[in-house]
Amino acid sequence: MIIDDKLMKFVVFQKRTVYEVRQKCLKLGYAEEYIDEIIDYLEENEYLNDKKFVEKYIKNIMRLKISSIYEMKVGLLKKGVPEDYISDYINSNQEELIDFEYESAKKLVQKKTRQVEELEKIKKYMLSKGYSYDSINEGIDNFNNLKDNKY
Repeated sequence: MIIDDKLMKFVVFQKRTVYEVRQKCLKLGYAEEYIDEIIDYLEENEYLNDKKFVEKYIKNIMRLKISSIYEMKVGLLKKGVPEDYISDYINSNQEELIDFEYESAKKLVQKKTRQVEELEKIKKYMLSKGYSYDSINEGIDNFNNLKDNKY
């Protein structure tokens, strides 16, 4: 099997999902039957693995960003990862992810209060980002405690 250098660079340079590789193959003009063979080959040789991709994607976000669990899920869905892979990972790491979301909410409330003083606007913003009510309340309570301790 011959795989185009452009496609191999695309796959090797950064971890990709099956969906992303399929889209790239279509863009490069490969026939559908050949695309299936390429994807099978890449999966067999562990260049592609959507389950591992979910884990790496979420761990990377947890290391680098402020995010809600919902935002992570949407990001993965946009990359074409099957929803059951995402749900399985989230369910098996729920405690860690909830703790992360609480910490993210605290940081986001602190960041947003520098720009917007009304807590109701911050709550609405956080709801639009997919934060749970518990996370939002945790972040606001933490902010209020910090504010009370400063004065």
